[in-house]
Order: sequence, then C-alpha cells, then structure tokens
Amino acid sequence: MKGVLILSFFFICFCSNSALGQRTDCHNFRNGKFKLTDRGNTTIITRSGGEQTEVHNNSTKPTSYKVKWLDDCTYVLIPNQDVFDKYPNMPKDAMLTVRISSTTDSSYTQTSTSNFSELVFTSKMVKIK
Repeated sequence: MKGVLILSFFFICFCSNSALGQRTDCHNFRNGKFKLTDRGNTTIITRSGGEQTEVHNNSTKPTSYKVKWLDDCTYVLIPNQDVFDKYPNMPKDAMLTVRISSTTDSSYTQTSTSNFSELVFTSKMVKIK
C-alpha cells in the first residue's frame, strides 16, 4: 500500500508539472530576426552571437547591445556607445535583463527589467523568417 501511495504522489506531481508549465525551448531564439509591436510602435531586433541591434520605427540609426546569456532562457543586454549617444541620461552601468517565459514555434514571450528602473515590461517577440 505504501508503494502505491508513493507512486500516486509522483504521478500527481508529474501531471501537475506538465499541465501547469508551458514548454520553453529558448535555444531557437538565441539568434535571428524578431519583430516587437507595442502601442503602435514597431522594433526590429537582430541578434547574432554576442550582439543585438534594434531598429525602432524604421529609424536610420539603430541601437546596439552586447548580449550575455546567463542560462538557456535569460540574457543580459549591455548598451553600446550608440545607445548612450541616443539616450544621454541612461546610466553608464545600465543593464537590461530579459527572461523568456514561454515559446511557440515562431514566437516567445519575454519579461524585461533593468538595473536603473522599477518598470517591468512583458512583450511578445515574433521571429521573422
């Protein structure tokens, strides 16, 4: 009887974890071209290796960041000089942390925070083929 209870416990835990957790396969989103649309604004993001560039609303001056992956689904963006030129009030030690919380075949949901603001930004990124 004790064995049946233990087996039932593990079965319930496994089913609960499978039902509650969305599969998060972040590897497919480490590199590529992505589109972010928010409040009528569009940003095209290109990430390759340790670099990311962003073009906001078809701007002729993209911004760029160094990318450092902390784990499979979390990375840090460190602004390059062009970001500080565009946003002179940004702190020189600025870092943005991005956590991918869920994925589909062609998109992912991310939550972004920074070390200089209390704001938390959740958005959906669509991979452009």
